[in-house]
Amino acid sequence: MKIIACFALWLILTGVAGAEPQAIIDTDFGVPGKPFETITAARGVRITGRLPDGWSDNSEWKGNVVAEYKPTSEEGRDFLRVEQASGDGLQFMHRLPPLDDAGAYYRLTLTARSLKGVSLGIRDVGPPYSTLSSFTPATDGQWRDFSYDFRLSPHRSQTGLFVYLAGNGRLDLAKLKVVKLSEQDLIAEIKAKHPAAGSGNLVSASVFPLGLQSGWSIDRDYSDGDEVKVESDRALSGPSGSPALRIDATVKGVRVYSAPFAVPWSFETHVLSLALRGDWEGSLAVTGGRGQQCARLPLKLSGERWQRVELPFKPVLLAPSHAMRLEGKGTLWLDGLQVEHGAKAGAYAPQKPMEVSLALPPSDAASARVQFTDEPMKVQFAVAGQALGAVLKTRLVTMYGDEKLLPAIPLDSAKSGVIACEPFVPHGLGPYRLEACILDASGQRLSPFQEIVFYRLHRPRYWGKDAPDSFFGTHTLSTNRHLAMTKAIGANWVRLHDAGTEYIGWSFLEPEKGKWQFRDSDLRRYRDHHLKILGLLSTTPGWASNLGRPAAGYFDRYLEPLSMDDWAHAVRTIVGHHRWMIDTYEIWNEPWGSTFWSLKIDPARGRNSNDRYVASDTPSKDYAGLQETAYEAAHGVFPQVTIIGFNTYGAENGTKWTKEVLDFGGLDTCDAISYHHYENGLTGFPDDPAAKAYQAAVGPILQKLDRVPKPVWMSEGAPLSGDVSNGFYRYTLPYENRNDNWRIADRLARYTIARMANGEVRQFLYTMHGHSTFGGPVEWTTLVTAEGFLHPSAAAHSALAWLLEDTQFGGRVTLADGVHAYLYSGANRAVAAITSSPVHAAFQLPASAEVRSFDLFGNPVASGAAIDDRVHYVECDAGLPGLNSALLKE
Repeated sequence: MKIIACFALWLILTGVAGAEPQAIIDTDFGVPGKPFETITAARGVRITGRLPDGWSDNSEWKGNVVAEYKPTSEEGRDFLRVEQASGDGLQFMHRLPPLDDAGAYYRLTLTARSLKGVSLGIRDVGPPYSTLSSFTPATDGQWRDFSYDFRLSPHRSQTGLFVYLAGNGRLDLAKLKVVKLSEQDLIAEIKAKHPAAGSGNLVSASVFPLGLQSGWSIDRDYSDGDEVKVESDRALSGPSGSPALRIDATVKGVRVYSAPFAVPWSFETHVLSLALRGDWEGSLAVTGGRGQQCARLPLKLSGERWQRVELPFKPVLLAPSHAMRLEGKGTLWLDGLQVEHGAKAGAYAPQKPMEVSLALPPSDAASARVQFTDEPMKVQFAVAGQALGAVLKTRLVTMYGDEKLLPAIPLDSAKSGVIACEPFVPHGLGPYRLEACILDASGQRLSPFQEIVFYRLHRPRYWGKDAPDSFFGTHTLSTNRHLAMTKAIGANWVRLHDAGTEYIGWSFLEPEKGKWQFRDSDLRRYRDHHLKILGLLSTTPGWASNLGRPAAGYFDRYLEPLSMDDWAHAVRTIVGHHRWMIDTYEIWNEPWGSTFWSLKIDPARGRNSNDRYVASDTPSKDYAGLQETAYEAAHGVFPQVTIIGFNTYGAENGTKWTKEVLDFGGLDTCDAISYHHYENGLTGFPDDPAAKAYQAAVGPILQKLDRVPKPVWMSEGAPLSGDVSNGFYRYTLPYENRNDNWRIADRLARYTIARMANGEVRQFLYTMHGHSTFGGPVEWTTLVTAEGFLHPSAAAHSALAWLLEDTQFGGRVTLADGVHAYLYSGANRAVAAITSSPVHAAFQLPASAEVRSFDLFGNPVASGAAIDDRVHYVECDAGLPGLNSALLKE
């Protein structure tokens, strides 16, 4: 919601409720504040400038921080410029009044711009520094307004609003406001926006003649096509008259989320109902926002009789959407989903007289909603309901703004069929959205809008075969649809941390000493899709650590093993058992963080559960010993295995960790080195954050040896450049889609290009398994949207992988001020990835007939075209000399 929109609602609110919401913070950063300085020469700290009343810098505890808070005026706007020259991150804060109201509502609004990236958090001012709520606005080089509604429970400790600059760089901040809202305030806003509660069925897709529709999803732990099958049953019609949706989940059960639906009057009771039959034991629930449960009903069904099941629920007041969650085990048919205002369900009726369903026809990657360029562009349709003279109207749309109305399809004689269309020229690659609705003879709409988002991509160079030397990897669970997505976008490796720890972690495989339980079928599924596996030798069973009991919390499994003999036996068992599927392992995950590498748990340490994990006095020495033991044990049973060590980080803490592990002999007990790097800021220019992260991670090795003698793997990271939850959806969402998909896609490409330029040999983006349903931003998620299907950034990954697979970095040249070409060469081609700094000169792509130019999604660009701020590519068959010649002629 834009600030202007919020202000308009507040004006309405003052007329309805009689008072403006209480302002907690209301700062105009364009008004110069009081001067201050914090200078500690011995620690390299120099922080100066001006901050408005109530605000203070909170970075002096770090070393080597050089920053300035400078009142600035540009183009008629006054604002505060926060600029950091060294120290890689700073924070400033404003104290908040006591949080003593039960479940109070708040709204944070700000106007800002930053290419570096910024986050905000409400947290304790002192120990245990618990964060109560956090926000990451998708800032860029333009002034943008951001607004966040949230709720806070009573909290005893002093709290503050902290603003974090992600690293060295710049943040421009114009205004920031936090207001406190009562439930009555919010209800008044809702009634002003929605004078009526909404009548009839609030669900747009209530029947399933083509299976799950846009926005629906199988949850992340369940593999489609083998463990569970969810599809339309043409042999069985439901009470609605349409084919019922059949769920076969007899192996391990399933969890399914519906598409999101709007609940306009979210302060009053609503009721969900649907028809069910089958043999099933589980539950039905309604969730609001990102999975907050509103109501739950146990389900136990048997027999062939259809039953109408009702579930009244109290919506989540601030949730942008709600969803149905169905889980359980067995075989179930469902039909006629309905959500309506009120506590009692009425007889089922669709939202409009007819409905349209859409699906991709069978193809090599249809489960991933991908069609390759060597496949025809087709979409299946089926309609429910009937009306004389009805026609199906469809429109095809791209992210470039291309759109075309396709020929109308009369529905008098056909209720299903195939829509054939041609890709746009020149924008044939990338995300497509087909929108559909049914009109009567007079042009009135007879159905809700329906849509399907799908992707036109190059068939990857290693589709259907292994690519052991590929740079491109990710994290994903072993589900057929996500493995198809991974392979379809050109990724060829997966790393088993979080997404797959349960398949390979010692704690899971040997929960009781001597009792092993392997997950071969899950691992085999990766290999069936020709994905190479980076296994992790990590986690400790409770019996083998100071825990002394089965793990309960996430980090309970990351205590140090007490016995290196037990650890060595586990490594030999795991590596030996899986040698026919896995030939590469990494030692542990992020041991430089105490919660991932602790010795014991002390319940008396702080209220924050993570503070209870206590590291040993010698964590790096302990890790070096763990790595050495694993290296020797693994090579003892599988001499050809690759063992990756250090697992450091691309920042100051990683530099310290690398030096210590190096000093304890870590370089002698690994075959490769890994590190992690998450980055908020822009990359893709000399000395960018990716280059600095690499130097921070391996700097001590370079200092000692003047080279890095072993391959470097970036085994976990991502560009944290914005919310990917909504992707390219429009009608699927019951709220406005404000995701900046171009920005997110560009940041992903830049991040990867910079990683390759560092000389790293593998990259594992984190993660494709963080999805569930819509209703709010998703965190730690890349390449996929909130419900787990591809995000437009995946199309950028596909293009980049298609162009750069089987190439090596060959240097970087500057083409104009702030315009850079990263050069890559392969056996039969050379490619330049052209990027730009935040401020850059104009530059035109080469006009030579010897080269071909492409945009971020791999679509052709005219010779001599001017670049914009996104990544472009230039490909040449004449090798690097020919490519250089073409680039430098311009």
